[in-house]
Amino acid sequence: MACIMAQKRMQVRERLTLDRFMPPQQPILVACKKCGNCATLRKLDFLRTKKVIEQRGECVCLHCGHQWSIRVDVAFFTAGPLWLTTTVHQNVLWVLNREHLDFLEQFIAADLREERMPERSTRRLSSALPPWMLAAKNRNDVVRALKKLRNKLDTTKPS
Repeated sequence: MACIMAQKRMQVRERLTLDRFMPPQQPILVACKKCGNCATLRKLDFLRTKKVIEQRGECVCLHCGHQWSIRVDVAFFTAGPLWLTTTVHQNVLWVLNREHLDFLEQFIAADLREERMPERSTRRLSSALPPWMLAAKNRNDVVRALKKLRNKLDTTKPS
């Protein structure tokens, strides 16, 4: 019984941010613009124009050899070429890579999420997750969607 309880409990790590799941630490899985297979975004750069500084990602597909640059902004995550996306209750659920999926599966499935910091910190990844994803009434649907993404990832050969 204690073993089952341990699996449903998660302590939130204080300094776990989305940066941990992004280049250069981890590649982001994206869909290739040319062949539709899984490609990777391995490098992020900032491009300065006269008025704006934008973040751009360098993508490469080893299936077809296509290379391209893409703007990495809010739309990149919600409507962009991410390989691991699905919808849950008309909300976009997106995952960057295997490590990000591991975290989300463990965090969302946990019945007890223990905060190790007394104050709510916006620097933690757990604080940035949307309320619909954390709602107990949506837990089973979100976990089911994450399992669907896990199956897609397990059958994928990323470049």
